[in-house]
Amino acid sequence: MPAPGQEPSRPEGDRFEPLPGIAALPGWVWRRLPKAGKAAMALLPFVVIALVIVLGPGIDRSKDDRARAQSERLARQRAERVARLRVEQRPRFGRGTPAGSDVARRTALLGEARAAVESDARRRVAAGSLDGPVRRVECEPYPRTVAGNGAHLDPAQATGRYSCLAITHDVPASERAEAAAIGHAYRVRIDFASGRYALCKIAGRAGEGSLGAAAVVTVPRACGGA
Repeated sequence: MPAPGQEPSRPEGDRFEPLPGIAALPGWVWRRLPKAGKAAMALLPFVVIALVIVLGPGIDRSKDDRARAQSERLARQRAERVARLRVEQRPRFGRGTPAGSDVARRTALLGEARAAVESDARRRVAAGSLDGPVRRVECEPYPRTVAGNGAHLDPAQATGRYSCLAITHDVPASERAEAAAIGHAYRVRIDFASGRYALCKIAGRAGEGSLGAAAVVTVPRACGGA
């Protein structure tokens, strides 16, 4: 036991070394590692490289699998959308009074086809597949011409194609824009000699008679599509 006022003696070799600064800390730690620890630290880079070599192909395969699954999901969604649009655009057929080359009867036949479009649109609204109400239907020659004269006014034309709009809203004119109509687009083809006509609801949201981007499903030939 030390005498009063004397510090206890430390065992031989038990020396205190303060922690170095941050810059010297790695070397300080390295000097205190046992030989096995130093060997493990030396082998660590090689272990990391080996893990990358072993696990790398699996990671790449996982990425490829995810990309393939996403591609297949998008393809299924597109196929389902195309199927829905084809049902929505399926032609409806009707028959009115044969008009031949008589302009008055041809004009009346166009009126019958326009009434059929309105009836079809109202039926879809009642079924909940379209927004309503349908206020009226307006038709114009397709493709649009400068003069605006349709085939019903030209006895030399055996058939006529028309773009119709089942109007749900009227937008009044303003200082910056002309009046416009918003509704559901249809396409109609009329055979004036037989009185037969076909109408197709154009797939897409209601708009000002415009479909915007290229349609996923084209207009059926029966309704005057390509």
